[in-house]
Amino acid sequence: MHTGPEPPRAAALAPAPLRPVVLRAAADAVPVVAAYVPFALTLGAAMAGSGVPPLVAWTSSPLLFGGAAQLVAVQLLGGGANVVLIVLSALVVNSRMLLYSASLAQHATGWSRRSRWAGAYLLADPVYALALGRFTKPDGGGDARLRLAYYLGAGLTLWTAWMAITGAGVLLAGVLPAGLSLDLAAPLTFLLLVLPMLTSRPAWAAAATGGAVAVAASGLPLGLGLLVGAGAGIAAGALVGRRRG
Repeated sequence: MHTGPEPPRAAALAPAPLRPVVLRAAADAVPVVAAYVPFALTLGAAMAGSGVPPLVAWTSSPLLFGGAAQLVAVQLLGGGANVVLIVLSALVVNSRMLLYSASLAQHATGWSRRSRWAGAYLLADPVYALALGRFTKPDGGGDARLRLAYYLGAGLTLWTAWMAITGAGVLLAGVLPAGLSLDLAAPLTFLLLVLPMLTSRPAWAAAATGGAVAVAASGLPLGLGLLVGAGAGIAAGALVGRRRG
């Protein structure tokens, strides 16, 4: 009869701790927070100057966690558009989230329904970029628990920062430089967000073309400059990738 110590099977089967994953996600999100600053401050100032009470204007941040959609909504609101048009425009701008969700669905297997709803609320361009970069690594980002911990850690870090910076923009609207412009701050911010992801010639081509076109088209109404720049960047990246292939 064996009476020696049992092999450390329990320790080997113990779930991996979540804290290091959450801290890693928060650390990965810090450069994105820095890139948020010009756009979020300017957007907050624009919300304060839209004619809507500042607190009411700021509530668009937690209700609509998406800078591009908020930009369109604020511009329409300032132009006196009706509520139906504002809501429909925000939905159209955020329709790209359907593609993001489809892309992440395979990595969200094993998440509970409640976790999926939380993930849907936190989904935004930088959250998607960070999550996809993590989940497509050779280890797949770990098991379902670790993937969820990373996603929520990145999403909540960026959400908190966005709420704080847009709120600061609302409060500081009267003292921010008059030269700040949403039309220029938005393309600049999105360029800063994609810089860490530029690891190939198609990516560089897409970023350079999209940024140049977005800045050149910044005078278009309803924030269309961003959409035109995005379309041009996607086309340029696809063209360069096809030539290399």
